Amino acid sequence: MALLRKNRTAQYPLVADFTFTMADTLADITRVVKSLNAVGSSAYEPIGLPPGAVVIGGELVVSVASNDAGAATVAVGDSASATRYLVATNIKAVGRTALTLTGFVGAGEDVRITVANASGGATLGTVTLRVQYVIAGRSNETQTN
Repeated sequence: MALLRKNRTAQYPLVADFTFTMADTLADITRVVKSLNAVGSSAYEPIGLPPGAVVIGGELVVSVASNDAGAATVAVGDSASATRYLVATNIKAVGRTALTLTGFVGAGEDVRITVANASGGATLGTVTLRVQYVIAGRSNETQTN
């Protein structure tokens, strides 16, 4: 039986963010470059996480609402679960939606967004995805007592 000792180390949370507009283009998960305002649903992986990462916070912030004529949403997940961190969320209104924290320990999966536009052709819309995470076994500080 192993003798366990008090943990005297701590790490800083890491934060990655990705901002896009509906007028931008990005390579989807099949490496096809698409417009983010295209009709239909496409998946992209804009943030890479290292093995052992656990998402401990984050948000999807719509600073400029999409002007798609129909519904426009973004979901946040990974390759195993497209909605692990956030179900399809309306981006036609300005606002902030917190990510759902699952405690999932990743094996190096990238953060995936699924952008869905009912009509396509939106000329407005700015969205920021912010992901806060820690990595198992990492430390930045040692506490003496």
